Amino acid sequence: MYIAWSIGANDETMATVAGSGFLTPTRAVALGALMDFFGAIFLGGRVEKTLGEGILSFQIGLMEAFIIILTVATWLTLASYRGWPVSTTHSAVGAALGIGLALSGSKGINWEGIGKVAAGWVLSPALGMVTSFFLYIAFSRLVISKVRGLKDRDRMEFSSALILTLGASITAFSRGANDIGNATAFLSVVLGKPLLIRLICGSGMAIGLYTLGKKVIESVGLQIIRMSPGMALIAQLSTGIIMFTGTWLGLPISGTHVLVASIAGMALAKRARLNLRELWGIVFSWIATFPTAAIISFSMGKILMILI
Repeated sequence: MYIAWSIGANDETMATVAGSGFLTPTRAVALGALMDFFGAIFLGGRVEKTLGEGILSFQIGLMEAFIIILTVATWLTLASYRGWPVSTTHSAVGAALGIGLALSGSKGINWEGIGKVAAGWVLSPALGMVTSFFLYIAFSRLVISKVRGLKDRDRMEFSSALILTLGASITAFSRGANDIGNATAFLSVVLGKPLLIRLICGSGMAIGLYTLGKKVIESVGLQIIRMSPGMALIAQLSTGIIMFTGTWLGLPISGTHVLVASIAGMALAKRARLNLRELWGIVFSWIATFPTAAIISFSMGKILMILI
């Protein structure tokens, strides 16, 4: 429940809805929490398998699973409190790498599995940026260029806001399915009963997003760039496409990276002004996540070896 709560608290999927002004941050997190829960239950098993069986080359026990979970939850709680939208996937893989190195050295790591996950990390934000860049150009030529007068613009923005909310809900469904594996994968390997664990952790994610998720949503949705509903729609469509595809393929990609990259790609296409200070702060938190989780997990693993 704790790790699931911390994952939900760091979920910024509904940031575009809040940033567009269509829903308040409080209502956005409530809707996102509901969709996270459904995604975790109905589609979470695909990514769960990749993480639980593809990172470490040895069978983990309950204590190793506990160290991974505690590491991820601790880092995510700190990041969420600070309003940093960090990658849950980076945290989980870093923690698994750390415990593997501590207990078995390099032979304890499935480097092929790490390579598969890392490829998703690199490709997904790049694809998000490129997709949103060209989507905005197409939207500008096919829709914005045909708007005449304030009435037409209001109608376009309202329609965009409705589609945006639907798209964000679908993305939150995919995000819940993709991120739940970070909470359940290692527990399911040890304990079995994956559906029961997903039910518990899906509830935890929903509670985490509702109770602490507003800070991260405000950082991404309100601080990077001022977005109209039409702009937010483009960033959300790009994120939804990449997240759903990655989840369907069983790739544990970072929804945080995809969304922020999609916002940046859309801004570049529009030639809008980005809050570079906020953006670089987010990038720094991304860079710090993987090694921090690995170091914490490695240290706890070494302490465990001394104690036993």
